[in-house]
Amino acid sequence: MSGSKEPSRVVILGGGFGGLAVARELERRLGNDNSVQITLVNRENYFLFTPMLHEVAASDLDLSTIVNPLRKMLRRTSLFTGLAESIDTAARIVHVTHANGAHAHELSYDHLVVALGAVTNFYGIEGLQTRASTMKTLGDAIALRNQLIGNLEEADFECSCDIRVPLLTVLVAGGGFAGVETVAAINDFLHAALRFYANLKPSDVRVVIVHPGAYLLPELGETLGTYTQEQLRARGVEVILNAKVAAVNGDRVTLTNGRAIDTRNLVWTAGTSANPVIDCLPCGKARGRLVVDETLQVP
Repeated sequence: MSGSKEPSRVVILGGGFGGLAVARELERRLGNDNSVQITLVNRENYFLFTPMLHEVAASDLDLSTIVNPLRKMLRRTSLFTGLAESIDTAARIVHVTHANGAHAHELSYDHLVVALGAVTNFYGIEGLQTRASTMKTLGDAIALRNQLIGNLEEADFECSCDIRVPLLTVLVAGGGFAGVETVAAINDFLHAALRFYANLKPSDVRVVIVHPGAYLLPELGETLGTYTQEQLRARGVEVILNAKVAAVNGDRVTLTNGRAIDTRNLVWTAGTSANPVIDCLPCGKARGRLVVDETLQVP
């Protein structure tokens, strides 16, 4: 191609598994071909291996184990560290910001890859968003770990006897992969830490998982789901099935089956929804998600 021709611009939104894979595959196929310009937009400047977030929360892994700088992983892709705010398909422009929204830019594209992933869905449940911890980002995992350690420290004081129950009760809402892995890791972490606290005993710790279905891990089927809940119960985890979180009021979590659990450690892994940035796209959607064909293109 002629060197005077403007390069074709590919903008990739999202640096998770999907966006990063696209950028690396394009780099592999294009080699030194400068007729294509690739830009990756991501909130952080690193790739996060999200399936291991629960291990950081439980202090089983150092946080550096599950992050890798995007600039190190990509050879010729330009990185824009910021947020995609909206997409103008008519003008072929993505509106992006950085510095906490203080600076706005426009990225023009010829081809757009939307790999923004999902966001946490709190379903409008009263008090949930302000009281619950989530497990979507590195910050979430670190915050939860610090919260658990802080609560152990507070509960160890004899003057904290009256609030020891909510301090040492953990409720994980959602019995999918994220919820099961998180509740198992937290349970092991808390019981392993008890030996360092003279005034605490195993019976002071209560770890609960709540799931709306008849068995955990519905992605794997009933046999493996039932086996999983039996293993969790054998390790001291309380499994509550056929129930959801109905409301959160201070330290009290009320379930749809009428039960109430007092806890300062509510972890929400029970719902996601499509990134709201795609709401502006004039494309077909199903349950809020983009409808694509067999090549993952919008029709």
